[in-house]
Amino acid sequence: MYGKKSGPMPGAARAFAPLLLCGLAVASTGVQAQSSETAELKAQLEQVKAQMQAQQQVMQKMQSRLEELEAKESAQAAAKPAASPAAPLVSSASAPAPSTPPPYRPPSAMAGASEPLPEGYVRLGDTGNLLKIDLVAQLDAMADSTYMGAPDLFVPSSIPVRGQPFYDSGRRSEMSARQSIFRMDYRRDTDYGTLKIVYKNNFFGSGTGDMPYNLQAFYGELDNDRYTLLAGYNISAFTDIDVFPNTLDYEGPNSFTFKYGPQIRFSPVLYRSGESALTLPMSLEKPNADITVPTYLPIIAEYQTYSRRPDITLGLRWQAPDWHIQWANLFRDLRVENANAQTRSTSGYATQLTGTTKVFEHDSVQGWFSYGKGYANFLQDISGLGLDAAFNPEGDLRAIRARGYGAGYTHAWLDNLTSSASYGYLRISPQSNLLIDSTMPKSTKFASVNLAWQFSERAMFGVEYLWGQNIDLTDARGQGQRIQTTLRYDLNP
Repeated sequence: MYGKKSGPMPGAARAFAPLLLCGLAVASTGVQAQSSETAELKAQLEQVKAQMQAQQQVMQKMQSRLEELEAKESAQAAAKPAASPAAPLVSSASAPAPSTPPPYRPPSAMAGASEPLPEGYVRLGDTGNLLKIDLVAQLDAMADSTYMGAPDLFVPSSIPVRGQPFYDSGRRSEMSARQSIFRMDYRRDTDYGTLKIVYKNNFFGSGTGDMPYNLQAFYGELDNDRYTLLAGYNISAFTDIDVFPNTLDYEGPNSFTFKYGPQIRFSPVLYRSGESALTLPMSLEKPNADITVPTYLPIIAEYQTYSRRPDITLGLRWQAPDWHIQWANLFRDLRVENANAQTRSTSGYATQLTGTTKVFEHDSVQGWFSYGKGYANFLQDISGLGLDAAFNPEGDLRAIRARGYGAGYTHAWLDNLTSSASYGYLRISPQSNLLIDSTMPKSTKFASVNLAWQFSERAMFGVEYLWGQNIDLTDARGQGQRIQTTLRYDLNP
């Protein structure tokens, strides 16, 4: 039997021992090499991750800067007013100062005679609205050769004729500040064009005192390259205010057609060629029939005037940069009615041709002619005298025929010194049997000439000579003359 031994290894074991140690050494070296490569890969991966994070931070900074620049450009673009078809609108702070004073604008210019200058507007916060406020302080001093019915207006039909009270009554003087004006113009751009709201008043009202309030304009207007739509209180569409001569006197020529009233007006553009355009202005307006109703005949006593429909105007206008011509037509319904619903009626109509053109570079000429019946309330000199229509002895209502024409010329002596001359003739032709007061004017004449000095950008001084003649229905005559001086300050022309 063999027993266990604890002595030295057998010989075979001693032979394989060196090989076993070498294998273990090799294995240990392989493990160490693999661990070193893994660490190196991890280090490279961490380096790539760090580079990617740095590039991402750079990209985020660039994106933030780009967004900041785009937002700034958008804000700047929003701050600039969009160009309108009528005229560019800028604030007073950004507008360049004019190198020369603006051209002389007549003190008698009404709404529409001269559009407000863009540099007068200011921006109302972030509302998109632009506002221009204008204040005009004006003093007129007049010296008349005879009595005038309205002392601060030159109205030939109010000149007394031979046989009337105050005929050849002698010289007199007057002072007036009624041509002073307060005006506000609002504008903004819309999806449909430029929206404008205009308010204007002077002090030629019918109230008592030296300065009675008188509304001249309060209307809204939408304007684009296809049409203009106006609604509110303004000068009639039958009136061509652009041919109103440059008179210092507020009333102006006797034969000029002039009437204010509530209205809605639409003017589509029919044709456009460069800067010229053909439009078709049309309107519906408050009628204001002006009819003589004598109360001494029982057959026509206690009648009140009215109309079944508004006044209708329809015209054509060709507008070019240096000239324009307009043909306007007026259609009226004139009626009276008493408490028993008895009525009398007649029709009124008128046609008018007007135009103005630039001549000799700095001068201009204006002209107008109108004819019709039942439109006396539109004629400057006889408005309000009840001469649209009158009764005959049989109790029938008849419209009264009338015609008027006139012309004006403006000459520039210097850039700030101008002269204007104008002439007007007016006549009515009623039927011989109409029941009209024989002292009513049959015809009147008007003439004026002036010299205006624009001695600063916002101040003007002028002198004007006016002459008028009145002939009544009996052919009695009277004449009057006036010298007028005007001093005008315009805060925001």
